Amino acid sequence: MNRRDVLAQLRTVTPLKVIGPGVILILIFSEMVISGGLLAQSTLSTVLPPLSILIIIAIGQSFVVGTGGIDLSVPATVTLTGVIILKASEGKNSGLLEALIICAVACILIGLINGILVEGLRLNPLVVTLATGQLILGFMRLYGGEILPASNVPPQLAHWASDTIVAGVSYLFLIAIVFTLVGTVFLHRFVQGRRLVASSAAERSAFLAGLSARRYRILAYVIAALSYGLGGVLASGEVGTPDLTLGDPYLLLSIVAVVLGGAALSGGRVSPVATMLGAVFIYLLDYDLRVKGLSGGLREMVQGAVLVLGLTLAFVIQNPPRVRGLLARLRGSKAPQEPSAAA
Repeated sequence: MNRRDVLAQLRTVTPLKVIGPGVILILIFSEMVISGGLLAQSTLSTVLPPLSILIIIAIGQSFVVGTGGIDLSVPATVTLTGVIILKASEGKNSGLLEALIICAVACILIGLINGILVEGLRLNPLVVTLATGQLILGFMRLYGGEILPASNVPPQLAHWASDTIVAGVSYLFLIAIVFTLVGTVFLHRFVQGRRLVASSAAERSAFLAGLSARRYRILAYVIAALSYGLGGVLASGEVGTPDLTLGDPYLLLSIVAVVLGGAALSGGRVSPVATMLGAVFIYLLDYDLRVKGLSGGLREMVQGAVLVLGLTLAFVIQNPPRVRGLLARLRGSKAPQEPSAAA
């Protein structure tokens, strides 16, 4: 690679080059202006577990967004895993493995249902995943019954989810980092991952190249559901007493994280690393707002505004010629009109 190619790559604006500095700036802002103790061990042990769960769920959401859809069944899937953990394990360590297997099977079924309806029958992904979420909530109430046999997750899961490695860094954060790296390696180094990217970014081209594009796009929904399930299991262990609101915070936050990571909601390539940084940015922003005492309604308004700004920024980064043309037309429309010559 010659010097000209290196300079061209440096000048190219990518989502990672935008969200990376953004995360650094909000880290500095949080530490020096807002809390003054963000990097303290006590703060890290509080902030990192829920952030880690958001990272995992957001990466799952990014697989669906890459196909041009949005998965609205996230809260229901996350909550279902919490109910399964309580119901199947009955709060005992001896039943934890069985509960985890049931969670995995349930998530695979949810992903297959969503994927087949969206990609196989060509139904609208928003409608399908919203309906699937409602079906999950109804099934969850029937499965769990009026009173669950236990109100606490198995002690082994709770202890492991709340334990730290060193200096307030939890095991959950380590899992989130490993999950991000595995997702990146899968998409860029494995044949199946590259085919999934090709099928998501350009389904028609992938089909003409001989790939089973629909099969890989269905796989994206299965991977996403398994990600939500993993996040739900970890969230259950982190809170200790999961309830029917366990998954509620993760719908909008996961979408915002994916958009901040540079993904276009119309579909295309996604980056697990950029999505992770997007999750860090939006979670730290929400944390700063909570420290300042803002209400939940105001925080949701800020999240919505960040989503709109993220979508706008992603469009600008991915469509520079169209943006330049739009600006040129705007400048042309504002140019003063010359008076017509007198007859």
